[in-house]
Amino acid sequence: MTENHGYNTPAAGTTDWHVPLNENFEAFDADVEVRDTDANRTNYAPKSGAKFLATDTGRVYLGDGSAWSSLGSLSGDAAGGGGVTEALVKGNLVVLGRQLAAPETIDPASTDTPVQDGLDRLASNGGGTVRLPPTTVSEGGMISVPSNAAIFGFGPDVSKVAITPAGVDGVVFDEAGGVDHAQLDGFALNGPGPGVDSGVAIHHVNGDTQNLRIGRLVLWGWTNSVYRVDQGVGPFQCRHEEITVYDCDAGAEDGLFEFRSWYGPANWFGTIAAYPTADASGQNTTVFFTRGGTQTIDYLTMGGSAGTALHQTWDAQLRVESVHWEPTELRSTPDAIVRLLGHGVAQIGNVKHITGATRHVYELGYDAYNANAPAAKVLGPYFGLGGSLGAAVVNLAAAADAARPSFYWGMAADVDVTHGDGATGGLRALGEAGAAVG
Repeated sequence: MTENHGYNTPAAGTTDWHVPLNENFEAFDADVEVRDTDANRTNYAPKSGAKFLATDTGRVYLGDGSAWSSLGSLSGDAAGGGGVTEALVKGNLVVLGRQLAAPETIDPASTDTPVQDGLDRLASNGGGTVRLPPTTVSEGGMISVPSNAAIFGFGPDVSKVAITPAGVDGVVFDEAGGVDHAQLDGFALNGPGPGVDSGVAIHHVNGDTQNLRIGRLVLWGWTNSVYRVDQGVGPFQCRHEEITVYDCDAGAEDGLFEFRSWYGPANWFGTIAAYPTADASGQNTTVFFTRGGTQTIDYLTMGGSAGTALHQTWDAQLRVESVHWEPTELRSTPDAIVRLLGHGVAQIGNVKHITGATRHVYELGYDAYNANAPAAKVLGPYFGLGGSLGAAVVNLAAAADAARPSFYWGMAADVDVTHGDGATGGLRALGEAGAAVG
């Protein structure tokens, strides 16, 4: 075998030389660069890993087995020949479509909906990427993201999309068949501002969104939930690396993040950092609310008017590695930082309490909707590093299901049994070798 490409080099005396030679020719067909005019590239098979150079435009494409995907250009081909970077620096959006012969630019001053205009071009050209300039772009309506489309910025500090009308959602996923393989990364999505009525920042409203990837986003100025999954919609295999929320008020909603649907597996969040305000609602904001589906959160950290950090009910399956609770402007004292109701599985790694007052850290309660007692919860250690804890760490507000016991990494004395339903022993204190509580 050759070192770089693994071509066959038969040893002397080898029979059936035509077999390795034919394998080499097949490999050559993908490895050797194809050169022709851009308009003729559809005449060539886009074999996986094959490269196509458009001799007239300088565009470079890479085959993926089914289509030629644009990688860029060897020469300036956007904004009057100045190239993609120059077009972006001038404040234009750049559309890189898989089936576009060359990048296209959108001057945000020429349209009220520059981002949606770019996504519409991608939808009719096989998908691709809308690149945002390093400035603020105003958008006069909601942004509907199609499948196989991406919105990339230079980073949330410099690339910003401002949804200007009141009462309008930001980014929506609303394809009837479900949006597949969309990406959002490197920008801030701003609402109309604190105190102004807004829609939802990121909203799953139709179909089952799948394989969504969100990189680093900042959400600012929304007076509603910033992430919502409507009932009957089931996103799955969606990954969210880092979402930071500033000056948003969801005090009148179930949560800043809301999973209202009963299904939707394998959804992961890396870091959620939430710093809500209560100026519009006058109420604390629940940070993460879930009724169903499966959600994993590595780090959930919060300040501002964040009251309850987690509220689980119905059949939701929830795993959170670390909760960091550091509110600075509570409007009332929450009953618990973490509320876990019903029989959905939940695992909380630990809770760190830095500032603010709460009555309890954990509440295990009854799910009235499904008529289920608390079951299958794992409550990690509590680190009280500041603030005020008004009562015990755990409030056992309903008799726990002994057939599906819950476990607390602490002592039985840390538990207040506030229900009057009779002891079941369905909560076990692992600090005392699994002693039954309540």
